[in-house]
Amino acid sequence: MKICIDTTILIDILKDECKTHQEKLYAALAKKEDLIAPSVVFAELIPQFKGDTKLLHSFLRDHKIRIEPLDLDSIISAGTRWMKHLKRKTRPKCPQCGNILRVKEHFLSDFYIGGFALTKCDAILTRDRGIYRKYFPELAGYENCLGQKS
Repeated sequence: MKICIDTTILIDILKDECKTHQEKLYAALAKKEDLIAPSVVFAELIPQFKGDTKLLHSFLRDHKIRIEPLDLDSIISAGTRWMKHLKRKTRPKCPQCGNILRVKEHFLSDFYIGGFALTKCDAILTRDRGIYRKYFPELAGYENCLGQKS
């Protein structure tokens, strides 16, 4: 099974946080799943390695994660859903003072990852399923595949 690995899971490993999500990655490794990530994940991880791309390559190799470029189908999928997000996007205001409230922002990179996962993979392994459920509802989460045989 081809599994797209989201940046959040790899940051969890690097910071030793969210053990349950780390365990899902290690379960995928034990099942010898095909672990891949789009190039945007590589870019998002560079700051975690203070720009040392050699060390980043080593980390990905140790975790058997292959980086692949975004292709046009992935970008189109991302772009159409990004457009949908931008149309829905509202800025909530405080009812008492009228100031705009800060809410979690989604970035185009989240949509690139979703588009890549949808067009190239069987499932996505991420900590942030909300955005993918909302904008990529047909994309399976790897947590739903753990009981299945490869």
